[in-house]
Amino acid sequence: MSEAPAYPGLFADLPDLHGAGTKLGVSDVHVWRAHLDLPRERLTELDRTLSAGERDRYRALRSERDRARATASRGLVRRVLAEYTGIPAADLGITYGPAGKPELHAPEAERSEQSRALRFNVAHSSDMLLIAVGRVPILGVDVERIRSVARWEKVARRAFSSEERSRIESLPAELRNAAFLACWTRKEACVKAIGEGVWSAFGRFEVSVEPGLPAGVLSVDGDPVAAAEWSLYHLEPAPGFVGALAVSGSASRMLAGTLHHPEAEP
Repeated sequence: MSEAPAYPGLFADLPDLHGAGTKLGVSDVHVWRAHLDLPRERLTELDRTLSAGERDRYRALRSERDRARATASRGLVRRVLAEYTGIPAADLGITYGPAGKPELHAPEAERSEQSRALRFNVAHSSDMLLIAVGRVPILGVDVERIRSVARWEKVARRAFSSEERSRIESLPAELRNAAFLACWTRKEACVKAIGEGVWSAFGRFEVSVEPGLPAGVLSVDGDPVAAAEWSLYHLEPAPGFVGALAVSGSASRMLAGTLHHPEAEP
């Protein structure tokens, strides 16, 4: 089993975004958190960095709040990636795999040295955004708002292994909802890392579920030995939220920081 310590949620290892690309080691993963409910003037500036396709897709959303959060999410992703690559936010090419995994895309001649082999992944829940960036082979991140999940047992029967369900059910009743959310975010972070659909790939990864204990991948495709090739981090980005970061490789190091409103400017 590959384990990594729980991150306390202070997100203070990376004090600011400026120059972050120069601090990114080959085995480092940086995780930035941000709130999506930004002032209107910030949203207007971020909207200018979006592609035409992004604008069309987000403006089709029915809720004004959803449109604003989608604009903030994609704009902040571009803002962060611009800092790491040295490419202007509006000029970044972002493509999506069949299951929606985002990747940087540009002709080789147009790519900066900093952008080569750069990987990133994004998660959001309510107004919380997480952006993970690294030069590791693959990575995935997930976040969920902490809430009471109605009939979580039914979801767990479909999405979790019998061992994961058994470990959750063995916990005191007051911890089971938290264990469900921990298990869900950890498995989804792994699935997002490999770029497969949730329901088709959830069964490939078995993870630890106990709240308050280090996160860990226990097996991959039923093989405990393969789990050693993964690092899994428990995240608490803010009160009321829980998340996870999954990284292929057992020698990765996670650093985390917060995007403040001035850093949200393009």
